[in-house]
Amino acid sequence: MSVRRLAAWLVRLEIPILLLVYAYFVVTDHVPLAAFGMIGLIWLARVWTTGKVVGTPFDLPILILLAWLPISAAVSNYPALTMPKIYGVLLSVAFFYAVVNQITTRRDLAWAAWWLVLACIAISIAGLVGTDWAQNKIISMTFIYDRLPHVIQGIPRSIAGGFARNGVGGTLTLIVPLLAALVWVPESDADKRGQTRMEIPVPRSSAAFRVPFRLSVAIALALSLVTLALTQSRGAILGTLVGLFALAVLRERRFAWLIPAGAVTLLVVLAVGQGSVVADFLLRMDAANGTLASRMEVWTRGVMMVQDFPFTGIGLGTYNNVAHALYPFFIAAPDEVVAHAHNNLLEVAVDVGIPGLIAYVALRTGFVVCAVRAYRAVDDASARALIAGLGFGMLAHQTFGLTDAFILGTKPGVLMWVYFALAAVSFARREEWREADG
Repeated sequence: MSVRRLAAWLVRLEIPILLLVYAYFVVTDHVPLAAFGMIGLIWLARVWTTGKVVGTPFDLPILILLAWLPISAAVSNYPALTMPKIYGVLLSVAFFYAVVNQITTRRDLAWAAWWLVLACIAISIAGLVGTDWAQNKIISMTFIYDRLPHVIQGIPRSIAGGFARNGVGGTLTLIVPLLAALVWVPESDADKRGQTRMEIPVPRSSAAFRVPFRLSVAIALALSLVTLALTQSRGAILGTLVGLFALAVLRERRFAWLIPAGAVTLLVVLAVGQGSVVADFLLRMDAANGTLASRMEVWTRGVMMVQDFPFTGIGLGTYNNVAHALYPFFIAAPDEVVAHAHNNLLEVAVDVGIPGLIAYVALRTGFVVCAVRAYRAVDDASARALIAGLGFGMLAHQTFGLTDAFILGTKPGVLMWVYFALAAVSFARREEWREADG
């Protein structure tokens, strides 16, 4: 085998290699230097074999975030907490560019949808067998939790050994609207005219082979809904409902009448003096004595950190330690773990400062622009369903992020970067795919 062919095979194996590295990272909190060397070698092999690396609208904000990682490491007083988050960001960026460079045709996008559904199934199952379940959250479900197997334990920096319940819920906010969109695929104008569409990647000679994909989507949706319900994460459930409602309005405009109905209901709740009760229920902290006041206290400490460290931030993943050391809580106990600022945007500003927040907002804005333009340009029911699912999954996750947070570099956060990549690909190829539809 020639060196060039070997380099081409290395490029084809990029995503499987990244998956192996990420699996090692999940269980060890560490990425060997050799693994980063392999990733760099794959990039060189791609440039050599293809002559290019695909550019995206996300490149500049990604570059800014990467430039801020050494600063975050330098200012952090807790490198054992910061370095795993830096590894997570680096691997997430590697996944982003791997997906962007691997998908060049609509068939590649269809295969990506297949693998994404299988990943959703794996995430839901991992949540079922590896989450540290809360015995008393919204309702008591001890009889269920006690019967669930605890297969995944010993996760680094885990409080009880498994996955955090809210972290699992936040991940599922990305998943559920996507799967619902893939289940609810309307007939497009292109389908009515009998034009080419983004087929599920199976032999065209037998439509029956498409059944496994639809069955996989249905199984993934059922598993993710069950796991989400078991997390009893208020923010995750609310975010998912927002994402599903937005999808319902897109598919059937009559659902929009629920918006004024909901507004009237909220006004009635406020009029009878129950607004604070609802807010306290939605914003309650994870701790047994958590209240709306404790959530406000956590946000206030985050604002103080941004005021004191506006340019550099305090270092990725160090909110709990810095808060207890410099900004003591009055409600939270001295030994209580408050992992983050319980708001996505505030947490980014806390960790990497205002410049990092600007880059993060640019990533989110770029995602919205790419998804909307790709959705409008592509006249294909399957592709539009995928793009809508990505968009409403991100909406659900950002709604979750109003009262909770995914720290930059958190392990399940790689899924968000895959969404960025799929939006970037759909945007970049929109004209090419529309011409193929025509």
